[in-house]
Amino acid sequence: MDETSSGLRPEQRPGSWGAFRARCDAAPRADAARLLGEGGLVVIAPHPDDETFGASALLLEAARSGRAVGIVAVTDGDASHPNSRKVPGATLAEIRRAEQERAVAALGVGTARWLRLGLPDGAAKRSAGFAAAAEKIAAFCDEVGAGTLSAPHPDDPHIDHHAAAELAEAVLRLRPGLRLLFYPIWSMRLDDDAPYRSDGLLPFRVATDPEAKARATACHRSQLGEVVTDDPTGFTLPDFFLEAQSEPEEVHVWATRPGVPPGAEHFAALYADGGDPWEAQRSAYEVEKRADNRDQLERPHYRRGLDIGCGEGHLAAELVAAGKVAAMTGLDRDPSIVTRAERRYGADARLRFCAGALPADLPEGPFDCAIVSEVLYFLDATDIAATAGGLAGRLSPGADILVVSYLGPTDTPLSGREAHDLFVACFGRQVRTISRRARERYLAELLRFLPEAGAAPEGDGTSR
Repeated sequence: MDETSSGLRPEQRPGSWGAFRARCDAAPRADAARLLGEGGLVVIAPHPDDETFGASALLLEAARSGRAVGIVAVTDGDASHPNSRKVPGATLAEIRRAEQERAVAALGVGTARWLRLGLPDGAAKRSAGFAAAAEKIAAFCDEVGAGTLSAPHPDDPHIDHHAAAELAEAVLRLRPGLRLLFYPIWSMRLDDDAPYRSDGLLPFRVATDPEAKARATACHRSQLGEVVTDDPTGFTLPDFFLEAQSEPEEVHVWATRPGVPPGAEHFAALYADGGDPWEAQRSAYEVEKRADNRDQLERPHYRRGLDIGCGEGHLAAELVAAGKVAAMTGLDRDPSIVTRAERRYGADARLRFCAGALPADLPEGPFDCAIVSEVLYFLDATDIAATAGGLAGRLSPGADILVVSYLGPTDTPLSGREAHDLFVACFGRQVRTISRRARERYLAELLRFLPEAGAAPEGDGTSR
């Protein structure tokens, strides 16, 4: 491919479809369950069939795990064959609604709830009903008990796909506790140099079942040229598109959350004048959590550990004193809390503490043990991805990672559970869960780092 005047090929140009496509090709392989987290799933389909082509992996996982599922049908797809006399628009809409329900059932979700907005095919955003649609979808998410909302990527090339993405982002503003995952469908038609939103978006490859997807696709007979025979100008799914549906993976994109994580000044204020906002040394919660963390670390002895978000260093010191880890390095963002850790424990040569922000200031490895405790939700999604990538480069093969996440309110864009799931997902198949301890106020998951099992995380995960 010819280079552009800027010296970058289209697939290298930030903000282009080619650059994002390359990121998708190299994205971590994540479990659908990890991306969905807890709660039900609502999928926004601009047309009857988009849920089949874009979100089959999520729907199959919802069926497997028994989650509640809701489908938002933005339009009824009645404009796909506008010149047919035998099958007028109202009849085609009825046909396509039935096809969609059969397809979703073929993916194992026969009990899905439906919200049919009935907006005009090809003009959803220009219709009078568009203004109230986000509120309707938000209420529908409440009814379903949704934790995750899935919709087309904002630059997927169709006007109704753009409208569906805009609705999804409006719903996220109304229900900021939802996760939002985008799916591309027709983006494969774009030229590599076409503009494509990528800032803050993290793509993942998610396994689907091509046979189940094929059964669902076969339900959309009207789009396969099997129903309307008197409109040669009508739409039929092209062969190249249908061939792409046989791939064993789909791309699902973690979307940007509203809000900004707290900055350095927030922590400086918390720790000013010797402040201990979490009563880290003496509170029953912290003492019991540290004991639980020590117990969960599976191996009797580690050579060199890293404690990310070490605070005053209590856990690092306890692990060394117990002989669990030969030496520990602690990292925390606020210099004053690191000074306090050094003052309390710095006389022990086995302990080292340093101040620095994630992801840029991760200490050099290698480490065979890493603890990431109640710190991830203070980051945005791109910094979480970069932290995963940076940590992967500092771990020895077979290292253990203990991720501990607070489950209560955080007043940050990402909740503790969301940040936890995103962090683990960014390792792809490089990690295997050894144990999970779900306590009342926190989740602790022990992972084993097995880099030979999968490709490396994609670093900072964004082209911002």
